[in-house]
Amino acid sequence: MRRAFLLISMIAIIVVFPGILTGQASIEKVVLDERTIKEPLKSWSITFTAPVNKGTVKKQNFYIIDESQKKLRTKLRLSDDESKVTITPETPYKEGVQYYLYVKGNVKTGKSTFLNEHTVLPFKLVTKGSTNKATSSPTKTDNRQVSTNTSKSDPSASPSTTPNSKQKDTKLVSTQAKRHSHFVEISVKVSDQVAKVKAGSNEFEYKGSNLFVLYKPDLKKGEKLTVKGYSISNKVLETKEIVIP
Repeated sequence: MRRAFLLISMIAIIVVFPGILTGQASIEKVVLDERTIKEPLKSWSITFTAPVNKGTVKKQNFYIIDESQKKLRTKLRLSDDESKVTITPETPYKEGVQYYLYVKGNVKTGKSTFLNEHTVLPFKLVTKGSTNKATSSPTKTDNRQVSTNTSKSDPSASPSTTPNSKQKDTKLVSTQAKRHSHFVEISVKVSDQVAKVKAGSNEFEYKGSNLFVLYKPDLKKGEKLTVKGYSISNKVLETKEIVIP
């Protein structure tokens, strides 16, 4: 059975990878980490690896609601190759209001293949100069500030094993790959010198406390992934190889 995946494009790409269920849509729900945006009329693009059934591209399946459960007026557009759905608000988002982007499990690829999960992406509009709440994920700028901070570091960033001379020079402190039903979650704990982490062309998201995370589909068991840690000047500080479980 062919597996269908989708991506939600944002300021930084968020990866959402529901599996498939033939014959009916499931009610399971996956809630992603909250994101912040700076564009009051930000569009969201949901990209599938298989053509979407046109009959399921409707506002009951792709929509945005606010914290009061009120639906926003939006426009939907299906790409020419029928693999991408773009949802655009007709009115600007309000500063600091909690919004939720929904992609329902009722969406089909082909004639009878449903996504097996409802995917929910919480987000807020945070313009320049405003303060962000602690529940929001740090931006790339936040990442660089934390990485170059000389204040007391997070104790959880230290290795769990007994330190030695080699570990003192370690920039990628620890790595972990966790397999979910439809994607692999790769976590990398770093030292204060690391400003960003990449695996090939895929850049990890900074979660705070010196932790970077990447979500990837289509990774086979035993496959090796090369991860690199970069300084603020874009210099490679350390390279590690992760074996996918």
